[in-house]
Amino acid sequence: MRAACLALLLAGCVAVTINVSFPQEKLDSAAASIEDMVESTPKAAPAKPGAPPAPPKPQSLAPTAEPRWVAWLLPDPAEAQVPELKTRTPEVMAAIESRRKRVPALEAAAASLCLGENNHALVEARPDGKGCPANLGELVAAENGDRMFLYKTLVQQNNMPPGDITRVQAAFAKVRREKAAPGTLIQLETGQWTKK
Repeated sequence: MRAACLALLLAGCVAVTINVSFPQEKLDSAAASIEDMVESTPKAAPAKPGAPPAPPKPQSLAPTAEPRWVAWLLPDPAEAQVPELKTRTPEVMAAIESRRKRVPALEAAAASLCLGENNHALVEARPDGKGCPANLGELVAAENGDRMFLYKTLVQQNNMPPGDITRVQAAFAKVRREKAAPGTLIQLETGQWTKK
């Protein structure tokens, strides 16, 4: 009996990494939300003078059917559900803010066909452009650096399997195609480039 209890106790001390697989709809929704933040102008929240902070929500202290030590070993019912994607972490918000500053230059380069949105959710310099800015290469590199950082951070901070980065990029690519301005270049899922 002691050996079984000791084995159970030791098993509880082993670090376990749990990868979460999010449904594609959640990834699509998160991508749309993040891209909306990139394209929006930040708004300061109005301060309400003298307003007290909202009180914390009370936690339920309902008794469980199992003894306390058994309840400690069982997973919390919320753990069985797919959690919400963490999309507003400091790292994600920093990448959004960095990208936000580049939006006017990217829109101008896209309008002159100097760059397009590829099917990996990255911007790509295109040979069709006229009057492209001299710093186009730097602009593309900076934007793609922030985008890849964002995609990798979402995967890591949400405990997703590393291979899910392709699913994250697919979600962002879909949103970028939908948000592309008419007349700009987009790459379809098939790899074909077209004007929207």
